[in-house]
Amino acid sequence: MSVNIDLHFTVSKLTDAAQAEAVAASVGTLLRDEGFEGQISYGPVVDNGVHYVTGESRFPVSISGFGRWQPYFETSFASAVAEAAPDAETSIDWGYPDEEY
Repeated sequence: MSVNIDLHFTVSKLTDAAQAEAVAASVGTLLRDEGFEGQISYGPVVDNGVHYVTGESRFPVSISGFGRWQPYFETSFASAVAEAAPDAETSIDWGYPDEEY
């Protein structure tokens, strides 16, 4: 069964712009591998000297077998971030638009 989800993520505790770019590149590879290219906007951000990476789905994304896929994706996401920034913190928020309407 498929579920429509909204995805929002933030990667914080980054040291500088170079690390934020590296995290964005690593996360981008994961998103492409998962077939989300063009469906999720993401990138590095700097706000008052604080660097982070953020992303969100542009529209609800349909996921088959979400209950099995979610833990896999969250683990893969954490691993992708850790490759570029071992001390970074990740946050993933899932929305369920079909339940909100």
